[in-house]
Amino acid sequence: MTELTFTVLKYGFLILLWVFVWLAVRSLHRDVASYSPKPSKKHRKRTQAAQQAAQQAAQAPAPTPTPAPVKPARPTVEQPTVLVIIDGPLAGTTMPLGNGQITLGRAAGNSVVLDDEFVSSHHARIFRDPGSGGWAIEDLGSTNGTVVGGKKLIEAAVLPARVPVRIGATTFELR
Repeated sequence: MTELTFTVLKYGFLILLWVFVWLAVRSLHRDVASYSPKPSKKHRKRTQAAQQAAQQAAQAPAPTPTPAPVKPARPTVEQPTVLVIIDGPLAGTTMPLGNGQITLGRAAGNSVVLDDEFVSSHHARIFRDPGSGGWAIEDLGSTNGTVVGGKKLIEAAVLPARVPVRIGATTFELR
């Protein structure tokens, strides 16, 4: 075997090895991406519609000021009464809030059981905040965290109505 033949075989084998490694990494990346939670089409459309409305509102001319009423009207704040799951395996499920707390997680003892590998057994709880009288949410030390309105929850926070909360592949809000 000549030295040229040996060199060609050596480099050909190295190229074949790198192609195999590249294909293996690509396959693993696709597998991991397929198991990652993704928002549903309905959720993506709703998010796009909200972004378009915000852009249109920013481009709209400022309204002309109107004189203040003689007697200022007192705003009425409607308290949420139900938890509605808007995205994920349990989409469409509603749960009345009542006066107690609602726990969310994989364990069977939770108020809302989420069968999802990205959810901890006792992931989060929703409870009546004694200070504000509204509903609050607290992450119970979960591994993957709780996302409220697009931001990761660090400590217990008041949860206003219609703010999306994501836990694993499930998104819900209070209404």
